[in-house]
Amino acid sequence: MKTMVMFDLLTAWGFMKQQVVVSIVVALVFAGATDMPLGLIPCLALMFAYSVGFTLAAYDERNDWEKLRLTLPLSRADIVRGRYATFALATLAGIALGCALTAVLWALAQVAPTIPVVSSLAAGVSWQIVVAMVAVSVVGALVLWLVALPLIARFGMTKAVRFLPLAFVAVLPIATVLMQQAGPPPAFVADFVAWMVTPVGTVVASLAAVAVMAALFALSGALAVRLYEKREF
Repeated sequence: MKTMVMFDLLTAWGFMKQQVVVSIVVALVFAGATDMPLGLIPCLALMFAYSVGFTLAAYDERNDWEKLRLTLPLSRADIVRGRYATFALATLAGIALGCALTAVLWALAQVAPTIPVVSSLAAGVSWQIVVAMVAVSVVGALVLWLVALPLIARFGMTKAVRFLPLAFVAVLPIATVLMQQAGPPPAFVADFVAWMVTPVGTVVASLAAVAVMAALFALSGALAVRLYEKREF
């Protein structure tokens, strides 16, 4: 698995510098246009996770690296697990960059509070919101890969792209019907939301969300390994 991660990192290094610059510019524009300064964290996490992930998967097919790896002393399980680890690292890198950029803007706002653009981007920053945004970033960045990576492992990037929209389109009507039939939220939902905005509630809910996503990510990885082992090239 470690060898696979190193392969991915070496491949991603070629376009990562450009991706960092583009991601920062897009995130700053998004934060300024929406007046959501802490949106920098999930924005950068999503951009890193998806750009790195889809680029690496596309490189595999374009350069026939999938077949080449099978000739190396790597098991198919190592290949799949390494790819999952790479995408998790890309997500964490995006989150770290988002937190660092948020900290820089906050520091600039303390030094130069009269500059409207800087002060507005650093407004409303609190540790609770940062913790919540980190949890949202982990969930938002990895939820696509729960479905996408098993499909890519089984069918390859080109065919998986055809099936992936169908998976989410199938879920959307079901979710819509359930929301329509649910009616007004019960009282415990309002109580839960009120608890979540407390310091303890924010930390516990964020850790629980990350733990659930980690468990689903591990299950998705196990499924992808089985599918990849049955794939014929």
